[in-house]
Amino acid sequence: MKRDASTVASGTTLKFDVCLVGAGPAGLAIAEVLAARGWRVGLLEAGGEKPEPEVQKSAEAVRRGLPYFRLDRARTRAIGGSSWMWLDEGARWPLDGGLRSRPLDRIDFEERPHVPFSGWPISYEDLEPWFRKAEERMGLDSLAYGGTADGELPFDRSVVETCVSQFAERDVFRRDTPALLARENVDVLLHAGVIGVELNAEGTAATRLRVASASGWFQVEARQFVLAGGGIENARILLASEVGRPGGPANPFDQLGRYFMEHVHVDSGFFVPAPGARVEDLLALYRRHMAGEHKQIRTLRLTGEAQQREGLLNTVTEFLPRRKLFTSAGVRSFAELAWGIDARSAPEHVVRHFLNIAAQPHRVAAAAWLKRRGIHEEQPSGATLVMTAEQAPNPASRITLGRRVDRFGVPVARLEWRLTPLDEHSIRRTQDILDAQFRAAGLGQIELKWGETHPNPRIHGCWHHIGTTRMSSDPRTGVVDGDCFLHGLSNLSFAGSSVMPTAGAVTVTLSITALALRLAGELGRRLG
Repeated sequence: MKRDASTVASGTTLKFDVCLVGAGPAGLAIAEVLAARGWRVGLLEAGGEKPEPEVQKSAEAVRRGLPYFRLDRARTRAIGGSSWMWLDEGARWPLDGGLRSRPLDRIDFEERPHVPFSGWPISYEDLEPWFRKAEERMGLDSLAYGGTADGELPFDRSVVETCVSQFAERDVFRRDTPALLARENVDVLLHAGVIGVELNAEGTAATRLRVASASGWFQVEARQFVLAGGGIENARILLASEVGRPGGPANPFDQLGRYFMEHVHVDSGFFVPAPGARVEDLLALYRRHMAGEHKQIRTLRLTGEAQQREGLLNTVTEFLPRRKLFTSAGVRSFAELAWGIDARSAPEHVVRHFLNIAAQPHRVAAAAWLKRRGIHEEQPSGATLVMTAEQAPNPASRITLGRRVDRFGVPVARLEWRLTPLDEHSIRRTQDILDAQFRAAGLGQIELKWGETHPNPRIHGCWHHIGTTRMSSDPRTGVVDGDCFLHGLSNLSFAGSSVMPTAGAVTVTLSITALALRLAGELGRRLG
């Protein structure tokens, strides 16, 4: 059943077998599995049944470090979580026809000498069966990820390979929600803000949650607790609890909130075809297409062997056919400043951006005219490289608590997004390797690479909040163990991308779902 938390009398204690905090894709997946097995499930959601403007305002946070999106736009508080943003046709981060999906690569799980803090406490093989179950849940074809030899660009396949992503339907996580909410053994509490986690005297198990509502506060007791609020909220909730403060029983080594990662996304480099070649002919294989009943897209990726040999991070590259006009310094600078105004976050090198615009006003005006009329990608002269890379784990990139409080009196999150030299080096070196492959094949070349323009194209994220409660085999380097339970606690676990030690170079929802289903299986085992 579904009800507003304000209907719970202040001071009441609710009891469940399992209490889940957060009704996004991870929380819903776990709730469905455990409810189907007959367990009594409590699902606490800070938002309502649908996104609400006033609730969204409280999702904003303090932003420091690298310029980042407004967080009230990059996540949603409602049943379905941030999957609501996939349904918004006017979203600032378009999904180009669906939810892009691909499993992590094997190399993402490995300890790599050139990537500090890399390596998962579980292997690809441990998670592979759960990827298959997640694909089934999302309506994906588990056999569709391999590249195709027919018509591929003639690259050295020991260096560069084609990889495939599928597109799931954007409402895939909300189709079965009404049936879940109708279950008698599921109690969904809306507008319920968790304000504290309490442990037993020994610090070995969670005993209850303190929850705020519009009418007061109440307590929730359960045999198992799961924080499934996303990479920012999972850390914030526990940091705001006394037990989660640095040095506290749930954060003894000050690891909670650290290693915040995003997928490093940048439009950098411009592919110029060789004389007599057409960019559409060369890159037709790497455009979105239908493969049977599934929409797919192929991208280029350095092989695992090439990444190891070069000491690089995992990166995928696709191509956006474009007129070279849109790569001019003035046009790029105008776009950067427009983004900064919209995001309320000033980009770096503001003065230089204004100088670029002042030096090329005619190009800025021409680009604006073409884009306004929707013809900016017609008759392309080349293609921009759209690169999505993993971010190296960095303990200085983190979530802490700000001074302001939200509507429940809990300190807002403070996001400090920091990159390392390896992140930028990987982008540039990957471009150099792709350039060499294009030239060797006689297809063209890549110009305007990272480091050759000033300012460089803005690095931004993809709304993927990763790593703040990372898995580790040692509590001195992480927050949860290989089963996603807080180190040293038997009944407090985390779901979602916050547990990922490294990010890979693919979107996170398929991995989130696989990890959630795996955790649901472990919870069922522990519940008996």
